[in-house]
Amino acid sequence: MEEVIVGEVAKGLFRVIGYLVMEFFFWTICYWIGWPICRAVTFGAYPKQNNVSEEGSFGGSSSNQHSGAWCALVGLAVVVSVFFFVITHF
Repeated sequence: MEEVIVGEVAKGLFRVIGYLVMEFFFWTICYWIGWPICRAVTFGAYPKQNNVSEEGSFGGSSSNQHSGAWCALVGLAVVVSVFFFVITHF
C-alpha cells in the first residue's frame, strides 16, 4: 500500500517538475529567441507593447494576455530547426 502512495506522489512530482521546465523553456527561452525575429520581420510592429492596467484580469488586460505567443512559437521553430540541423550535419 505504501508503494502505491509513494509511486503516485512521485508521478505527480515529476509531472509538476516537467510542467515547470516546459513553461520556463517555452515562455522564457523560446520567447526571447523569437522576439528579435518577430521584430525584424514585422519592422517593429509585433509584439505590441502591453499597457498593464490595474483593472481587468490578473496580469493586465484580458485581450492581450498572451500577445507574445507568436514570438514563442517562432523561437520554438528556430530551436527545433537548429536541433535538426546539428543532428543531421554532425
